[in-house]
Amino acid sequence: MASIGEHYALAFSSERFFGLEMVINWVSVIIVLWIIGLAYLVWRSDSNNLRNRFMATLLLCEGLKGLWQAVNIVPYSHEFQYIWDYTWILKIDVFFTAQIAALFLYLLFPVYFKIDRLKFMYRKSLQKYAWCMAPILALIVWLVIKDLPPFTLQNASWLSCAGPGAEPQLHVWYGQITAEAEGIRQGIGVCSTTVDSLVSDQQVALWGITLIGTPISIVALLLIRSSMKREAEESETQESALTTQTLYKGFLGKVIINTVFFSTFLVFIPLLNGGPAGFTELLSWRTVDNSFMAKLKYFIFTINLALPIVAVGFEAMMFVFASLNETVSGIDQNLRKTFTNTTFTGLGAILFIVASEVIENVYGFGLAGGVVLGVGLLAVRKPVTGIIYGFSNRLIPSTYAKEEMDYLDLFSKSIKDGEITENERSLLVSLASAFGIDDERVNELESEFLQQSAVQEAE
Repeated sequence: MASIGEHYALAFSSERFFGLEMVINWVSVIIVLWIIGLAYLVWRSDSNNLRNRFMATLLLCEGLKGLWQAVNIVPYSHEFQYIWDYTWILKIDVFFTAQIAALFLYLLFPVYFKIDRLKFMYRKSLQKYAWCMAPILALIVWLVIKDLPPFTLQNASWLSCAGPGAEPQLHVWYGQITAEAEGIRQGIGVCSTTVDSLVSDQQVALWGITLIGTPISIVALLLIRSSMKREAEESETQESALTTQTLYKGFLGKVIINTVFFSTFLVFIPLLNGGPAGFTELLSWRTVDNSFMAKLKYFIFTINLALPIVAVGFEAMMFVFASLNETVSGIDQNLRKTFTNTTFTGLGAILFIVASEVIENVYGFGLAGGVVLGVGLLAVRKPVTGIIYGFSNRLIPSTYAKEEMDYLDLFSKSIKDGEITENERSLLVSLASAFGIDDERVNELESEFLQQSAVQEAE
């Protein structure tokens, strides 16, 4: 019996792009936990605010959808079936319950945001219960339909190969070995590498529940846009209009990323493949075909797996800013730092893998190419992060209290000649003390001002 260490060693081999898929799985775990924490933070920031309850519930459901990818930290193998007996509940039951709940919540935006044509839905009586009724109704719907033939996964088998030159084997998990599974096994022939995978029913109804999320998201996006225009016209404060604008940006980003995700699977990869690309083709790219084009298609397929959880993470970041920018000091700065560091790290990881694979195919020692590129990326870290930070500043605009604006006004005058004298620093310290701005917040304000100035100069 192979140990989990041996499975992970295979997952981080050059054949699997140095662990790209497993890294995506673990990042998904982190993002799911992060989103759950953010949902709790939004709720606790003002639990009496019904809009906050709605947004926290939507964030929680969106986060739980990430379990589909996150549970793949457990290797697909009959040797770990005893773990999959339980994690399968997270991958299927929790995912589809959260997906259905999210669909209901998308359609509830008019209940919590004023929209002219749907203003009859903007009612306090609905707001009190809609946020909790959506997930309850979703759970009931899933429990009713999960055992119906169009939605039930009746057969699943483990497909494994001991190593290069071995013939693939099928091990029943539940149900029976289907003709499709047997056809996949025979189609592989002799494996060129170690294989551990799962072959299960592909129910069209389940794919329908998954795919319908994108068009309904677009409907919700249009609803938010309508509300954003109304808020901009009627709002007496900039903060109120900013909240709806930020929600719109978050939802727009998620819709765009998810559209790219499904377009890649349904359009782009089939175009590269010269026809539909399913489970059989994926196994062929991994186990039989060693050509550059096969590796390219497998790389595109693998990197595409990261998009849904990235989309939800982006949406969560914007939703949290919209909910907390008026109550949590410095939330904009912290979120911008998170966005900048995460984007830079992700870019570095992708470039490392691409460089490694290219050098591996040309010279046979790919890891060295990744290391060289990684060192080069670190050398240009400052200008790259500056560009990313400038983009994040447009996504998440700064929000300051009046006292902080007065402090920044004095700071900008003091730093105008490039340095701050002792007298100027004393005045700044006195002003910060009088306004009740602590040292940590002073450092954040000054650092953000200098970064923004650098970005403006660069532009």
